[in-house]
Amino acid sequence: MQANNYGCLTCDNTNCLIKKHIDKEAVQEYLGRKNTFNCNQGQQFILEGAPVNGLYFIYSGAVKVYRQTATKESQIIRFSRNGEIVGHRGFGTNYVYDISAAALSDTILCNFTSDVLIEMLHKAPELMFDFMLFYADQLQKSEANAKRFGQMTVREKVINGLLFIESKFGQKDGYINMILSRRDIADFAGTSADQVIRVISALKKEGLLIAKGKKLGIPDLQIFAEQLQERSYFLEG
Repeated sequence: MQANNYGCLTCDNTNCLIKKHIDKEAVQEYLGRKNTFNCNQGQQFILEGAPVNGLYFIYSGAVKVYRQTATKESQIIRFSRNGEIVGHRGFGTNYVYDISAAALSDTILCNFTSDVLIEMLHKAPELMFDFMLFYADQLQKSEANAKRFGQMTVREKVINGLLFIESKFGQKDGYINMILSRRDIADFAGTSADQVIRVISALKKEGLLIAKGKKLGIPDLQIFAEQLQERSYFLEG
């Protein structure tokens, strides 16, 4: 699945931590040691329990990050898109990944192995500082999410999940710009596919959701968000 070398210098993802420091000589000398891959829709590129192979940066496309629960069920913990990092939970602390990741659409991935990234961080203190801030932000969101999520009803969990998915991928022609199965929505919302189907059906009857095949749309985001009874919907951790 080797791809052409999509260069960091011509990359448009200004939210990418590597891209933000592209002008640093200490960073530029490592760009040639980056690996780039094409990942087809549905293809898994990180396997839970497999040895850590550094970090992945999404050049283009979309990814779901998930793990197996104690009851052997799948739990989606994050959706990621252009410029975002995948696999950071294992970097620097573990020898194996504690998550799996697969492409939601045809995706191009950039990969820096652990050895290369550690060496680059030592030589580029500004980049290392931004990574520290990134990890601190992720930890804070994870703690806040756990508290809010435990207080939600099933309906609120589904609404919360749809709001996050919309905020991540946006809407196009009135529909969320990412088609997800009801199972994926359920795995992210922390409920069952049957419950997701029932909640979506109720929201459609109330005029809060529209559907076209597998596509879902939110006509009025403000009114939809108000269904959470003034609780801020959670961000990814």
